[in-house]
Amino acid sequence: MIVLSGAGAAVFALNEVHKIVEALGQHKPVKVAPKVLAPVAKGKPETLLLVGNDERRETQYYHNAVLPHSNEMLLVRVDPSKPTISMLSLPRELLVPFTTPDGEEVQTRLNAAYMYGYVQGGGTAGGIKLMVETIKRVFGIPEINHVFITNFPRFKNAVNEMGCVYMMVDKHYEHTNIPGVNEQYMEIHLQPGYQRLCGSEALEYVANRHESTSLVRDARDQRFLLEVKAQYGPTLFENREKFEHIFGKAVESDLQQGEQGEEEVLDLLELLVGSASKPVRQVHFQVEFGKSFDTATPEEIHNAVYSFLHGTAALPQHHINQAARSVHVRQHGSSGNPLSQLGLSPTPQSTLEAAHADGARLPIAIEAPLYQKSTAEAGEDEIRTYKIDGPHGQRYPAFVVVVGEGELGQYYDIEGTTWSDPPILSATAQTLKIGHRTYSLAYDGESIKTIAWREGGGTYWIENTLSNTLSPQTMVALARETRPLSSNTIAKASSGGTPVPRSNVTPPPRPVATVSTAIKLGDYLGFGILLAAGALGVFVLYRFSVLRQLRGDVARALEIEAQRHRR
Repeated sequence: MIVLSGAGAAVFALNEVHKIVEALGQHKPVKVAPKVLAPVAKGKPETLLLVGNDERRETQYYHNAVLPHSNEMLLVRVDPSKPTISMLSLPRELLVPFTTPDGEEVQTRLNAAYMYGYVQGGGTAGGIKLMVETIKRVFGIPEINHVFITNFPRFKNAVNEMGCVYMMVDKHYEHTNIPGVNEQYMEIHLQPGYQRLCGSEALEYVANRHESTSLVRDARDQRFLLEVKAQYGPTLFENREKFEHIFGKAVESDLQQGEQGEEEVLDLLELLVGSASKPVRQVHFQVEFGKSFDTATPEEIHNAVYSFLHGTAALPQHHINQAARSVHVRQHGSSGNPLSQLGLSPTPQSTLEAAHADGARLPIAIEAPLYQKSTAEAGEDEIRTYKIDGPHGQRYPAFVVVVGEGELGQYYDIEGTTWSDPPILSATAQTLKIGHRTYSLAYDGESIKTIAWREGGGTYWIENTLSNTLSPQTMVALARETRPLSSNTIAKASSGGTPVPRSNVTPPPRPVATVSTAIKLGDYLGFGILLAAGALGVFVLYRFSVLRQLRGDVARALEIEAQRHRR
């Protein structure tokens, strides 16, 4: 979170580097072998490896102890020359070859490299060594500069100590172990919708490895980190001591103690100052899913790594213009309907009727898209009405409509609540006016992650799938087609008689990442102080020179006067 929050962390940490190092001292540094991690050059890019170690004792559903292995391998790239900070989750089940510390040639899952290195190579340092070497060789990652390692208990405790995390749970997750009846794995009990996840629930969400693909699982982990950033990034400064302590207790790292550690932390945080306003981009890794292993072609590996290393440009304006204009040309049912061209079909009447009935007990109108992107294989839409536990004991009525996009594990959500400013909407990058609504857009790279609006006392938004499979055009179309449900609206929708608004839209270009006013003022003030100090220094030197000259003149005058008296 400190890394992803950019300047919010860097501004205070530059003044408290020693405290960060002290916090990290709650665990011994991981002494990785020389040349495994690359040294850092000031002002150059840094690549960080975040590792989630899944090491567990024997339990009722794990009848044998689980040896240390990497449940998550997340790379973060901070490059001052690129427009984004990149995150890439490496597919844990990717079939890769490597040589164990005992000299055995094996071909197995990528996450087993940490286990072999840990068991045969002397603990955590050995696990990191074999993992990093394997990552660099298989993926062509030129260098990794630092590693941070956590495990399940530390993760759970850190979330609780932070104060929990508000998260959009994309679907209903449910699994209870029944010995001898079903498969035994980590239990999970999560309802869909925007909600507050504390330690156990957060761990269930990020650690769940079933009923989806590895792509979706990794995207879930990244989405969680981004929500942590959105919720806690702005409060890092005033709560710096708290977060420093939590951070240090939650992770092990290669950062050393003393002056060397302070220099390494300072180099990283100075790099973050220059990347303060950059968005964080999720890079998705395409693989072919297998029963026991995933595989990837050299081209798929190259594409993911290239995107990770080289960043991305901001979403071009014409893409947003096209998205906003694409659905206002014709009425539904006309030939060449742009909605059908986007793969959208009418929302089942059963969904609209069920949502309308459930919304009768809400203080705001329940809204749902009259068109949706889904397939028969995705199953029926899910509707839930509930209350969000907000800050200070507040409870906000809410609803969520869950729609299966069609691909395994891919769901998008329509949410509405009386909560006017939930943290999920704090990352707005652009506003877009269409008809009587003003939409707020939040991005993930070139994808629209969230599109939100407010009306009738309610706050509404559509959340893209975990892998952002809905295009910008589709997200805008869905938002435009989301209407307050009434008997009249449902009847018109079922007959295809609801027209598409014919408003011309010229949205502003997506804003280029900028540094906040506070940071600009700080930069200007610092520059002004530097100039003033320089001017003062020149003035002092000049006055010192004049004073020295005057002293010389006085000395010569006294000498002449003394000579006269001697005569």
